[in-house]
Amino acid sequence: MFTPRKIADNYREMISSIGFYPSMLSVLFLLFALITTAIEYAAITMEVKQFFAVLLVDSEENARTILSTLAGSIISLTVFSFSMVMVVLNSASASLSPRVLPGLITRKSHQLVLGFYLGSIIYTIIMLINIRAMENGEMGIPSLGIFFSLLFGLVSLGFFVYFIHSISKAIQVDNVLNDLFKNTKNELTCIVAMQKDTDVNEFPNFDEWHNIKSETEGYFKGAHSDKLCALCKEHDIKIYIAVKQGFFTVKGYPFLKCDKDLSDMPELVDALLNCFIFYIEEYISDHYRYGMTQISEIAVKAMSPGINDPGTAVKAIDMLSILLIERLKISDVNYSLKHSTNNQPYLYLHETSFDELLHDNFTPIRNYAKGDAYVMVNVLEAFKNILFRSADSSKATESLFVYLEAIVEDINKHITNEYDRQQVTNMLKAIARISEHKGKALVAKFTTN
Repeated sequence: MFTPRKIADNYREMISSIGFYPSMLSVLFLLFALITTAIEYAAITMEVKQFFAVLLVDSEENARTILSTLAGSIISLTVFSFSMVMVVLNSASASLSPRVLPGLITRKSHQLVLGFYLGSIIYTIIMLINIRAMENGEMGIPSLGIFFSLLFGLVSLGFFVYFIHSISKAIQVDNVLNDLFKNTKNELTCIVAMQKDTDVNEFPNFDEWHNIKSETEGYFKGAHSDKLCALCKEHDIKIYIAVKQGFFTVKGYPFLKCDKDLSDMPELVDALLNCFIFYIEEYISDHYRYGMTQISEIAVKAMSPGINDPGTAVKAIDMLSILLIERLKISDVNYSLKHSTNNQPYLYLHETSFDELLHDNFTPIRNYAKGDAYVMVNVLEAFKNILFRSADSSKATESLFVYLEAIVEDINKHITNEYDRQQVTNMLKAIARISEHKGKALVAKFTTN
């Protein structure tokens, strides 16, 4: 039985498939082919064809040759293009991160090109089978359809050049990082703008709210907020999502809280739970933390012996620092104002904390690159930049210095060269100029070991 939740999950899987847009375009080309064949020999069409008769084919042999050549050529382009996609996905998984694959697969420009190829093949084949004898004994040649087939073939050649250019750029690590950074920052900016435009500054005490337990297991990736808020408004209740997006829930886990006890309203509980989405893939459009995770994993991959690209790792670290600075502008409790009255939300969301983002994104880098002085100095510089912008948040500053102590401890154990240690000392002194008391303590801890 298809519940709303299963339908939502299947919809996400369907539109994220590499074959979604090609399938849609193929159907459109099929319909266009049927329309073309239906009006090919209409009186008005015959009159129109007389105005550009020089461009139309009037020979059966030429028609079959042209259509056969077009079909075979576009099939070759399609096979080569799909092969290129598989090579790119394999290369991205090996040299970047498997988590970036959903973003590459769902790139609409590539899917539209592949869909145009498939649609052109279908259209050309239908025109080919419509070369047949008429009732008056003459050979019917769909000259208008052949003209469109020629146009589609020429456009396919142009798309092929574009596809090769685009697919070669898609695998370049700088372009991947730039796209991830831009999309992630856009998601952060949208949340910042939404919270800035509202005056929701006080939040309820969620500890006193009633738990609602999950009826499924999987990675929580989001909710149909419009439907969920409509239900909350209808029944005059408020919901708090107590876990961060990406959290793995098991059956029976209390991942929701409600300001009213719904234990005697099982139908309403089922309706609320059906508004939540669970799947595996990580899309930046779902939450900005997925983009940050992908950037972090690219940095770790760049430090592996097989790739050995510290420059990419440093660029990823700099991007993470900018994104974390943007995160400082967001409240630890997010909300949705859909269906709200007087700016009082019906839906509250647990936002991934600044401390969690530090741990999740910098711990893999710190553990993998703790013996590389060049990378670790740049990590310290990134923290210096974040500290410079976190002066208004004592909680964030405290988290940064707690994590800096862990970084200094690792550097002490794994970097012994005096020149490298001096570079680290210089960076710690720069940090001390921003926060004198705690910064000097870090310098003392490093230099006395």
